Amino acid sequence: MPESSFEAELEHRLALLESPDSDETYLPDLPWRDVVLAAVVLAVVSVLLIWWGYPA
Repeated sequence: MPESSFEAELEHRLALLESPDSDETYLPDLPWRDVVLAAVVLAVVSVLLIWWGYPA
């Protein structure tokens, strides 16, 4: 990425952070499916680690 593009993008993002009344966001929202999938995977991995660490 050329230096001028980087600086322009940095200035744009800083301007977005400094103006809370702006409708534009600097990062898009995560899709709800990805959030649910991450929560399910975290729960499954946690259960598997507990089962593996504490065998009956």
